[in-house]
Amino acid sequence: MRDALVASTHLDVFHRNADRLVIANIGQAVNVLQAVLLTDGAALVRTPTYHVFAMNKDHQDADSLAVRLPDPAPARRGLTTFSSTASRKDGHVLISLTNLDAANGLTVELDLRGARLGDPTATVLTAGALNAHNTAQNPDAVRPAPLGEARIEGSVLRVRLPPYAFATVKLPVLE
Repeated sequence: MRDALVASTHLDVFHRNADRLVIANIGQAVNVLQAVLLTDGAALVRTPTYHVFAMNKDHQDADSLAVRLPDPAPARRGLTTFSSTASRKDGHVLISLTNLDAANGLTVELDLRGARLGDPTATVLTAGALNAHNTAQNPDAVRPAPLGEARIEGSVLRVRLPPYAFATVKLPVLE
């Protein structure tokens, strides 16, 4: 799970700098540190990093939207434990959210002024332990699941994230 959070925060940095960044890729994809896929004999295992890339795929070729992040909490000055990006494509807004805090959940409130959006569909990637990972023997130890704790109230999207979690929220744009 830890690798997935590292991947999500790096993808957020790339996405926030989309006006200057033309292309980025993962250097090696199979059987290395931070791998997307692992092989073990005939088994092919999707890693938590794979799921982060898959959950972020709708940001590709989309229009990046500005997200203003709060300053870190005073006790953690300089250590950001939350990251987010957003984009718009094909009549939908996709918001990516990462909670890096290993001990505490987080309620995120995003003001979505200026857009009429439909009901959110949210997906979360988390696990029972920060060091959880997928293996040939347990290929689905870490996998995406529906996140029911996402709702629109007026112009505010509220999402409750568990500790050490990555989530995406997809909202249809109502024209």
